[in-house]
Amino acid sequence: MADSQGNYGQSKSRSLPPTMNRSQPQIATAYAPGAMFTWEGGKGACIAVPVEQEEIDLSSRFTVREQIRETLHEFCKSWLHRGLSISTTRTSPVYPNQLLDSCFLNPLTADVEFGMAAFAFMRPERMGYLPGPLSYRCDTCLKVKEYRSADHQLGDPLPDHCQRGDALGGPCRWRQLDVVYVHWSGGLEALSPFRYVFNQEGEVTKTSRCTCGSEEFALVKRGNQFSRWRFKCFGCQAEREVYQTDKFTYEQLKPLMEKQVPHEWNEINMIPVSYRASPVFYVQSARFIVYKDAELVSLLRPEKKNALVSKLASLHGMVAGEPTDAEIEAQLAEAGPKATSQWQTYQGLLNLAKGAAGSSDEILKMARQMREAWFRDGLVKKTAQASLPLRARVDEREDYARRYDPIRATIEHDAFKRERLDLPQSSNDLREPHPELCVEHGCPGHEDVYRARVAEDLDRTGVSDLRLVKNLDMVEFSFGYTRVSSTPETTQKNRSMPVRLMAFPPLPSHKRPVYVIEQQNEALYFRLNADAVGAFLMRNGVLSEMPVAPRTLGSVMLETYRDFKLFLQDFRVRDDRAQVRGRDVTSMTYLLLHTMSHHVMHDIARFSGLDLGSMSEVIFPADLAFVVHRRGMTEDLGNISSMWRDHNSGFLRYLVARRELRCGSGTLCDHRGGACPACIMIPETSCVAGNQLLSRAALIGGEPPLWDQVGTKLVGYFEIVRELREMRERQGS
Repeated sequence: MADSQGNYGQSKSRSLPPTMNRSQPQIATAYAPGAMFTWEGGKGACIAVPVEQEEIDLSSRFTVREQIRETLHEFCKSWLHRGLSISTTRTSPVYPNQLLDSCFLNPLTADVEFGMAAFAFMRPERMGYLPGPLSYRCDTCLKVKEYRSADHQLGDPLPDHCQRGDALGGPCRWRQLDVVYVHWSGGLEALSPFRYVFNQEGEVTKTSRCTCGSEEFALVKRGNQFSRWRFKCFGCQAEREVYQTDKFTYEQLKPLMEKQVPHEWNEINMIPVSYRASPVFYVQSARFIVYKDAELVSLLRPEKKNALVSKLASLHGMVAGEPTDAEIEAQLAEAGPKATSQWQTYQGLLNLAKGAAGSSDEILKMARQMREAWFRDGLVKKTAQASLPLRARVDEREDYARRYDPIRATIEHDAFKRERLDLPQSSNDLREPHPELCVEHGCPGHEDVYRARVAEDLDRTGVSDLRLVKNLDMVEFSFGYTRVSSTPETTQKNRSMPVRLMAFPPLPSHKRPVYVIEQQNEALYFRLNADAVGAFLMRNGVLSEMPVAPRTLGSVMLETYRDFKLFLQDFRVRDDRAQVRGRDVTSMTYLLLHTMSHHVMHDIARFSGLDLGSMSEVIFPADLAFVVHRRGMTEDLGNISSMWRDHNSGFLRYLVARRELRCGSGTLCDHRGGACPACIMIPETSCVAGNQLLSRAALIGGEPPLWDQVGTKLVGYFEIVRELREMRERQGS
């Protein structure tokens, strides 16, 4: 059905296949090019193919274009890196073109390289389709007939009556075969008795007849087990097994096998599955928050390492010491005439103190308080100086998985703060009553009650900042697919196989389509209390002491980060023996933030009516913050804002209600890490980490996740928050 480039038998005479209308998220995912589906009622299977549409002009939107390019490049780079590592577990090598489609790969350097001009960025508004698989079986005579394309079938339609010898039999009852061959290289074929072979010219072609000369075969199904099916020749009555070789892999590996390279046939043979099964098609996609600041993109480039180090040091309080008087004067001069006059007043106080005998201490105290106010108000900043470990992490970050890179997340959080949180028109501090978000607004007494109640509930939850973000700009885009597995590695017959990341099939313009969905939706921003998070890390044995101010807890995370890898390999534990990673500051902080984020999504779903699959998250680990946002394409009806207005008290109390943190599956979930679909998980397509690095124990304490080598029970964050509150109350009394 599909060749090595993903073309699906679409003839030149039919340049415009029929199209269908679905929602944009459906077309970008479930009906993306290469997906197989059936129409309502289950009759007639088809395969989605791309059609030309108006392209999105990204030439004037530098940050969006660059964020798409960087995300796609990082995705392909990580895919290639992980796939090549399979070679260490098998005797035969893995080749780059077994992992990446040709449009992502430079064949000379065997590395990721592509130009943006090779892709067509489109909104997923229409999708073409063609019938497939084009392989049929008659229920009467068991005869199999296959076609190369829809036009081929139109020119040679299925016969109405069974042909038995020279006489016509009964009426044919043709049924589309619902089993296809798929391969981890991206290949997909209809069931066929004919195999791929090398012809005399050295090209791979498909045979068209039996050795006896007959072109007709029957498909005999001896039971429900596919291994017992056989193709039977009408001419010589010989039977052959139902299997197929993948054309792309056969063409590459068969000559190497003849040269004694230790490849095996199970690397080449395809596997049969129902076209309704998930292994037939896994769409590959990514999403990000859109930032307007072009510095965010440029600062993360390799040539900007020194500037990046300085920025990180400044954001996380890594200071060299007090600035000189000349540096203070220069910074105050930049702040304006009012600040300059303060410097002159400060100098006057120092000069006055020199001539004063008994009252010099009071005058110097006034000068010192003035100086401290400049630092507190941000008029004067201490010189940032990065540590050697931070510089080492910046040097290493080219190999980090972009999605979990705390350095990138820190820079993005700074832009998010400037572009969203610091602008009243873009976000609202939910500690304060607002006309559209608070029914108590307008009544001073009730407003005071609202402030006290929300502050008390947030303090009980360990949240220091909670904001509603309005019109959050997000981009989701799908760019390709895989078969058999959604990750770069699949296990077939106890052997690791490389999975090929395929771009969508080319359009008539030869460009590869990329389907871009732009959204503006509401979001909630949470930032946890730094002292409580520090106590959580210390009680769980990954932090010895809190960093001395002005250094932040995030500075420790940045200095000690170990790459999570794109697919969180170190945290994908499948049995109790596979303990591969211990606790550290970053993994425990991410575990806490990620679990809290999922808990918030369950909370929103309960009080707003939004489905869990319609929400997603962004984690800022070094800043102890996360964003939960709506990701639906329908008009935003203010679900989150209306939820807060009507149910803010119930929403906040739900977060710390121990009953809501129990698992409906019982103790099994508790003993296997404290996360399952019955409690804290959400649909994997919505989760930033594919439901890894999750545990209710991070919030309420209990058994650690299976990847944790320490093995001791976790002390929950809410337990820490409660202890800190009780301590403050005792000190206050």
